[in-house]
Amino acid sequence: MEPQSAPFTADVTSPKLGGHNLRRVSRTEDSSPFPIPGLAADILHMRVKEGSKIRNLLRLAAARMQGDRGGTCGTPPRQVVFSGSGRGLTKTITCVEILKRRVGGLHQVSKLYYKTLSEVWENRGESNTTVQRTVPAICILLSKDPLDPQEPGYQPPQAPGVPAEDTETRRAVVRPDLSPSSQLPSKRVCRDDMLGVCSF
Repeated sequence: MEPQSAPFTADVTSPKLGGHNLRRVSRTEDSSPFPIPGLAADILHMRVKEGSKIRNLLRLAAARMQGDRGGTCGTPPRQVVFSGSGRGLTKTITCVEILKRRVGGLHQVSKLYYKTLSEVWENRGESNTTVQRTVPAICILLSKDPLDPQEPGYQPPQAPGVPAEDTETRRAVVRPDLSPSSQLPSKRVCRDDMLGVCSF
């Protein structure tokens, strides 16, 4: 005979797990300069956050880089900087890769660094709590003008008509092997010569 366990009962009095009622009041980032040297003050800067919509960021950046500004006067910028941190890091890289395909001939310099975030949390019934976190961040410069190829993180523009490395890898996986050894005729196997039953 097995021992019976008491039925599981959940505590439903607290609306949040652990009884903590925390709410973020403010969030500030350190104002460290860009890790890329020699940037102009009027450069187009795209700040990518966790909740940013990629299509909105790309629509603005591509329109500005290609000179489609909706009828306003001015020259299109020659450079754009994408920056993101924390959970917005992968979205930043995605935006850059898509923009490089839309606007050809862009030189790239990428820099990884860390940012310090300071968050103030309000605890109902108690004093506020300040938390400092260090998160990874990325800053990517795209330029129509040539950049220093000796700069760490530099990537030259992709030549038109030359497939990227990942495209070549994908084609090698999908493409059948056409080597002479793979084109040998299949061997005929006869199970019973008397019955004339053969299969290929």
